[in-house]
Amino acid sequence: MGRWFNRDRKRDDEPPRESTSSEPVIEITVTHGGRSTTKTVGGPTAYGLQYRAFHEEYGATDPRTLAAGTQYARELMRTNEVAEAVAVYQEVVALRSSALGPEHPDTLRSKHSLAFALWQRGSHAEAERVQRDVYEARRRVLGDADAETLRSGNNLGWLLIELRRLGEAEPLLRRVADGMARTLGRDDAETLACQMKLAGLQHLQGSSQQAERALRDVVQRLTRTVGPTSPVSLQARSNLLVVLLDNGRAAEAVKAARALADDAGRALSNTDGVRLHARHSLARALAGVGRRTEAIRLLADTLPDSERGRGVDHPATLEMRTLFAQLLVEDGDRRAGPEARAALAGCERVHGPGHPDTEKARALVRLIDGR
Repeated sequence: MGRWFNRDRKRDDEPPRESTSSEPVIEITVTHGGRSTTKTVGGPTAYGLQYRAFHEEYGATDPRTLAAGTQYARELMRTNEVAEAVAVYQEVVALRSSALGPEHPDTLRSKHSLAFALWQRGSHAEAERVQRDVYEARRRVLGDADAETLRSGNNLGWLLIELRRLGEAEPLLRRVADGMARTLGRDDAETLACQMKLAGLQHLQGSSQQAERALRDVVQRLTRTVGPTSPVSLQARSNLLVVLLDNGRAAEAVKAARALADDAGRALSNTDGVRLHARHSLARALAGVGRRTEAIRLLADTLPDSERGRGVDHPATLEMRTLFAQLLVEDGDRRAGPEARAALAGCERVHGPGHPDTEKARALVRLIDGR
C-alpha cells in the first residue's frame, strides 16, 4: 500500500510520473555497401548516444557526463527497460561515488534512484539495502530532522512494508511522520503521505477499522490542502478503497472506485500506477456486489495497460492477473486455465514457491485441473 514517495520531486533522480516526449533527437548517418542513409533517433537510443559521446568528450566523471547518464537511465525507466536502467544507474553511482564521495548529495540522489530501479526489477532485498544506505548517510550528514533524511526514511518504510517486515517499518514510519509534522507541518502533503503508509501498515497488521478511520482523515485533509485529484490524494483514495473492500463495504467501494477511476482517468495516463490500482479496485468492488461480468471486462481491458506500464512480472500485475483468473474460474470461462497458469508462473518467478500470492495462484490451477 502506498508508493515510492518522491517521484514528482527534483531532489532525487527518479523517472517522471507521466511519459514525456523524448529529448534529445539525434540524426545519425549509417553507411552500408557504399550507400549512406540518415536516420533520426530518439528515446533511449538518443540518450545512450549522448551519454557515450559526453563520456568520450568530457570524461567519465564530468558533471555533464553524469547528468547525461542520469537522463539516459530515466528514459530507460520511462520505457520500461528496467534491467538496462539498473546497469546505467549503477555505473553513475560508482562514478559519482569515486569523484564526489559516497555521501555527497549527488551520489545519494543517484543511489535513491538506483533503489527504485532495483525494486522495479524485482531485486527487492538489494533495493532495501541501497535505500537504507541512503537513509543512514543522510542521517549522518544532514541530521534526523532534515527533510531529505525524512523523505529517505519514508521511502525505506514503504520498502519494508512491501517486504512485509512490519515490525521494522512501524517505528521507522512513526518517527518519520513525527519528524515531518514538525519540519514540514501537520497538513503538508508529504506528512500526510507518510501517515497514509502508517494506515496501510495498520491494515496489514489486522487493525482494519483503525486503518479505515485514519485513511478517511488523510483523504479529507489532502482534499483540503492539495485537492482531490493531486497524485498523493489519488493514492490515498486508492488505498482507502482497499480497506473498504477488505472491511466488506463493497457497495460504498463501487461508488468510490468509479469516482476515483474517473478522476484518475482525467489526470493520469492509462499506465500510471494509481490509475491502474483504481481500475483494479473497481473490478474487485464490482465482483463484491455480484457484477462479475463487468469486473471481468474491466480487468481484460486493464491487464494490457498494467503489463505495458509496470511490466508482466510486476507484483501488482500478477495480483491483477490472479484476480482475473479467479473471476474467470467462477464464471466458467475457458480463459481461466491459461490466465491462472500465467499468474502462477509469474508469482513463482517473483515471489518464490511459498509466498501467499503464489499459493493463491496455485490453488486456482489445482481447482481448474481438478474439474
